[in-house]
Amino acid sequence: MGYDQEKDILIKLFEFEQEKSTLQLSVFSYDGGEAKLQLVRSFKKQDGTIGYSKIGRLNKEEVKFILDRGPEILELIVNFESSKESS
Repeated sequence: MGYDQEKDILIKLFEFEQEKSTLQLSVFSYDGGEAKLQLVRSFKKQDGTIGYSKIGRLNKEEVKFILDRGPEILELIVNFESSKESS
């Protein structure tokens, strides 16, 4: 039994678009499990489709984007966990 995309629950997506790529911060829960932060870098290929790559190194604007959203991301994760406990 492997990964089932239908069990992946997107809680919130943050995107930081730049000239050549977009940094995506996603808060996900898989099958109602622990909420986790995922970081992805996407880019538009020459044929117009979207490609994905490792995050690699972050520039200062990307670090600032992550840090500015840190409190909200942490609150989302904590609230998700709390809502599971009260269910």
